[in-house]
Amino acid sequence: MARPAGAGEHTKKRIALRAKSLFEQKGYSATTMDEIVATAGTSKGSIYYHFKRKDELFLYILELTMQEWTDKWARLSAPLQTATEKLYALAELFATDFQNPLMKAAEEFSGSETADPDIHARLVEMTRMHYPILQELLEEGITRGEFEPFDTRELMYVVLGLLGGLGVAYYDLGTEQIVPLYRKSIDMLLRGIQKK
Repeated sequence: MARPAGAGEHTKKRIALRAKSLFEQKGYSATTMDEIVATAGTSKGSIYYHFKRKDELFLYILELTMQEWTDKWARLSAPLQTATEKLYALAELFATDFQNPLMKAAEEFSGSETADPDIHARLVEMTRMHYPILQELLEEGITRGEFEPFDTRELMYVVLGLLGGLGVAYYDLGTEQIVPLYRKSIDMLLRGIQKK
């Protein structure tokens, strides 16, 4: 008897969501496939049918997480009226995203798996998912006269560098200090790009 359409994808997502909690708790390296089998409540064969190796499963989880992030951004930005408001909201989303427990496992994973060119390419591609969001936001700000007419691609890299680079503050500051720091960084950035 044939499985219903979409059942395989449903099983794949269910495995990934259960494995995600293990990665969040234990990290990438400390999580074993046997633990994933036990947590997922499925057979080893079923897991290996969908994911040939642990790194493939983790990459799939990261891709799902990036899609969730993109969907969250769409919901957060929809009611905002100006590109400036959106820039502050994006900074806050970046700030709170560093609190995501999967981030530590992702850092560990990216540090250990970048020697594999295929994995490295997929990680880079996931990083680039932010590009169109930010570039669109900056183009909107320029078109509406909120921002000076800078090259949006160059400005995108500057803003991403700022937002991503501030992540190092998590090692020194409490989480309650992070969001105000990100907002302050946008204040400083706007002094340089706002139309006068």
